[in-house]
Amino acid sequence: MTKKVNKKVSKERHWGITVLGILGYIGAAVTFLAGLAMLIFSAYVKDVLDSIATTTEISSMITALGTVGFIILGIIFIGLAILDYFIAKGLLNGKNWARIIMIVFAALGILGSIRPFSIINLIIDGIIIWYLGFYKPAINYFK
Repeated sequence: MTKKVNKKVSKERHWGITVLGILGYIGAAVTFLAGLAMLIFSAYVKDVLDSIATTTEISSMITALGTVGFIILGIIFIGLAILDYFIAKGLLNGKNWARIIMIVFAALGILGSIRPFSIINLIIDGIIIWYLGFYKPAINYFK
């Protein structure tokens, strides 16, 4: 009688990937709540802008644009929260597409940090690019 041994290759997740995944979930929750708050408070923006604006035709247009702007931003934030959630889930599940998207977003973050020169953001995004792009234990998890 021969036994069949199931040789399953186990990929061990590096602790840094777990940290990035958890931070991704937290970021998704915060972004979702911000988008939800923008949708909820868009009605109050109209009231605030009405009280500040004068009674001209332009002021009513500004009020309408402010309300619509808050609604659009709320929808964009909720969409970004959903994207953050799936990227974090992909990182924790070892999906290579999630790693690539994180590298691209970190590179865009570096480009966005150059003009105002935010050294902390430059360092954090640089570490993420190095970790997901060049650190062998992290890369091996996504193969």
